[in-house]
Amino acid sequence: MLIAGREMRHRVVGVVALSVALVSCASAPKPREAAKRIAQNPPATIVGRVTDPDGKPVAGVGVRGIPRGEDIPWWAPATTDCDGRFQLKVAAPAAYGFLLSWRGVAVMTPASDDPATTAVPVSPGGTVEGVALVFDAAAWRGTGAADPPDAPSCPQPR
Repeated sequence: MLIAGREMRHRVVGVVALSVALVSCASAPKPREAAKRIAQNPPATIVGRVTDPDGKPVAGVGVRGIPRGEDIPWWAPATTDCDGRFQLKVAAPAAYGFLLSWRGVAVMTPASDDPATTAVPVSPGGTVEGVALVFDAAAWRGTGAADPPDAPSCPQPR
């Protein structure tokens, strides 16, 4: 009985040690000094518009800035309005590409005008306006995420 008790105690200690190891491996890394310095800067603002390949505005699409480089924090995405316009706050200084999503699905394409290939530089506290991005609804529909296969749009007036 005593041997079984010791064996059980070793199993419990082993499980606890493994759990602590897994939790410590799953936690976020500590920010490096460069990341801390960037986080103290005033954010930059990127203002732009998302259209379809024909130049029509695309509403309801998520726009996320993808930082180019290390130690640059990611900020929350913005959503386009009925005219396809968005305003995005980002950490600075940095350069950004963009990831467009709809219904929680983002698509990157090999097209030269894919928003992910863009590099828009920003300065702390600065504003960059006139960023034009193209949402490829056909590529998005190809993911099978659209059911029914519709496209982002604003509610139509009655």
